Amino acid sequence: MKRYLTLFIATFSSLLSISQVLPEIELGVKGVVSANIGINSAGVSSAVSDFSDSQILLGFRQKLYNKWRGQMVFGMQFPDADSDLGQIFYNHVFIQIEDQKNIIKIGRSSTRTILNEFPTLRDDDALYFNYSLNPFSIGSNTQDNQYGNVIEYTRIFAQRYWLSFHGENFSNLSKPENFELNSFGFAFLYIVPESQRWNREVLQRLGFSYNNYVSDDAGYEGFDRYLKNILGTVTLNLLPDPVHLIDFKFQGIYNIGLAGVDSVKSYSDYVRTPSMATFATLRYLYRKLERPLLQLSVGVGFKSFDLLPDSKQGILISNVFYRIGENFDIGFQYRYTQNSAELADIFPASAHRFQFSFVYSVNQIFNKHFDDRNSILNLEHKYIN
Repeated sequence: MKRYLTLFIATFSSLLSISQVLPEIELGVKGVVSANIGINSAGVSSAVSDFSDSQILLGFRQKLYNKWRGQMVFGMQFPDADSDLGQIFYNHVFIQIEDQKNIIKIGRSSTRTILNEFPTLRDDDALYFNYSLNPFSIGSNTQDNQYGNVIEYTRIFAQRYWLSFHGENFSNLSKPENFELNSFGFAFLYIVPESQRWNREVLQRLGFSYNNYVSDDAGYEGFDRYLKNILGTVTLNLLPDPVHLIDFKFQGIYNIGLAGVDSVKSYSDYVRTPSMATFATLRYLYRKLERPLLQLSVGVGFKSFDLLPDSKQGILISNVFYRIGENFDIGFQYRYTQNSAELADIFPASAHRFQFSFVYSVNQIFNKHFDDRNSILNLEHKYIN
């Protein structure tokens, strides 16, 4: 009898301890500061101390009663100084559940407006060339194109093929209290898993996606209301060496546009006019003792408009980053942009920008239970890895 009582107490204590298992807590902090010097075609120069895109991310993960696990993330970011989003912008507030092959996410998070990650200082440095643009925005906030309220389901096949279906609510200043989904689409990507990066296969990423914005412009009904964007991307390791890596990244975006929009007199026209945008980077990464130490990259982008043969956009971005401590980088970036014909009425005809920067990232996990597939810093832009 005593033996059975001891066994019962041990079993009950074990179940009680299981029920009181603390969640895994993850803290992600990213500080991005730069001294920006800009000169445009009008001869106007500026010098700015820029800390935009610095942010704090806090996540919780919990094992569920079956093969699934749950996660909640809360994040806040400092937006651009000239935005109308205030001092703090909440970029992530979502809950997701997942198992080995399925992910379901609901809340506020990054949108499916980009397919790749390019080695620029900030993710919006080439915004007009590598993002599918939000037609409900007036163009004053880069975050309007990057974040939204999302409902997303992802299915993973053979650990490398990612099929996603999404519905999104983008910020609409004309209807700020409307939270209905105004974008739908899907994406299919081939991605080499992080755990196999050291194999350095030539093909690292390949994919395409389709974004369908539901326009609320007057005069459009039925199928004509949908503003369609098609994206495609590829990442190739040209020199797949674990110490001296050279890779090439490319992305193209075809904006089918809305019928009847055949000129660019405002930002609204700019987003709705049929266009083709491309952006590509060539990067050299030197890894010492299995850690990134030095990165050099150059990127070029070009955007043309189907109905406006004289209106074109171009961009050149070149940078160098050096790791001076654990996750602490110092860097320099130069960006040149050019806009011709009608586009010069909206954007500067040309502009130069020089940036000297420090970037520091912190990722701390408490009560670690899980693998790193969903490292909280993976939610945001990484230019060196």
